[in-house]
Amino acid sequence: MLTISGMHKGETKLTIPNQVVREQLFAYILDTYHENDLTFDSYEKRKLVSGLAYDGKWKPYFEYIAGCLHRYASQQDKQKGEYFVHGFTLAITAQNPFYRPVSEKDSQEGYVNLFLHPLLDIYKDMSHSYIIELKYAKGKDSSERIEQLRRQAIEQAERYASSESVQKAISPTMLHKIIVVYRGMEMVVCEEL
Repeated sequence: MLTISGMHKGETKLTIPNQVVREQLFAYILDTYHENDLTFDSYEKRKLVSGLAYDGKWKPYFEYIAGCLHRYASQQDKQKGEYFVHGFTLAITAQNPFYRPVSEKDSQEGYVNLFLHPLLDIYKDMSHSYIIELKYAKGKDSSERIEQLRRQAIEQAERYASSESVQKAISPTMLHKIIVVYRGMEMVVCEEL
């Protein structure tokens, strides 16, 4: 359906030959997206990241990450468990233009699981920063285990938030301490301290 129209930087350049083929390709791409339940709504995603940075609306952002994780994780990904969940969350937060996500940031009190370092040099009017403490339980773990992980996360987030290095990095923003616990690929706890 494409036509060779020349060369560009040593590669064959393909173009759509006419309007009829263009409409066919567009219809095919839309059908493929709908059949596979794929969406790419950059406006909605932009509202989520802006809400996180300027309005302190953190819950929809983490629900979005959990939804993506649930939708796109393969069986092999699920076997990797905690490492996959942490890596996936880090990858999604790395796409946020308002923050530089720092994994396992060293503070005087240990390591922050994920610190969303506000890019105040660029966005001077930004008002929110985040420490995220992620915990992972296996799919078969009990509710008691989930509660134990939740309490551990609270203790760690409180300790990290009070460290001098974190306090210097967030000034003058408001620091949110977010606790997220996954059981398998399902987010079962998402709360702010």
